[in-house]
Amino acid sequence: MFPLLLLFSFLLSTHANLTGGGFGEKYQWVEWKDAKTLAAAQDKPIMLLLHKTWCGACKRLKPIVANSADLLSLSEQFIMVNAEDDEEPSADASFTLDGGYIPRVIFLDSSGKIRPEFANKARPDKYRYFYSSAQELVVSMNEVLENQGSSEGEGTESGKMEL
Repeated sequence: MFPLLLLFSFLLSTHANLTGGGFGEKYQWVEWKDAKTLAAAQDKPIMLLLHKTWCGACKRLKPIVANSADLLSLSEQFIMVNAEDDEEPSADASFTLDGGYIPRVIFLDSSGKIRPEFANKARPDKYRYFYSSAQELVVSMNEVLENQGSSEGEGTESGKMEL
């Protein structure tokens, strides 16, 4: 019975984000309110995308994400959250790890714990959660998958995409 309820909840939760807000209709976007439950049930990490409709950098990132076959393939191993404008958890201060700039991509483990170490390696000093290319996101997504299930960097390489 629980799996049916979980599936029903998932289907209801995707109504607002089915189009992906320009970030791709093929992704399985879910709302934040359901992400932690789904992540725990499916033992998948969460990729949280925070953006605004009026943001120029966000608009430039949209086709990069929407048109990347590599990102789409990797996304199947994540619970994908697309939080636009004031959707949850945009106002949560926990997600301003190094500032409130946008867009930001933040990774969480399957228990919903923020994993700040999984940031854009191309930006080591500031704006660490800002991504401007599919390649940068692929690197971080692969790192998350390599370390899934470990808070100390020990993980498996299942699902890793070659660059």
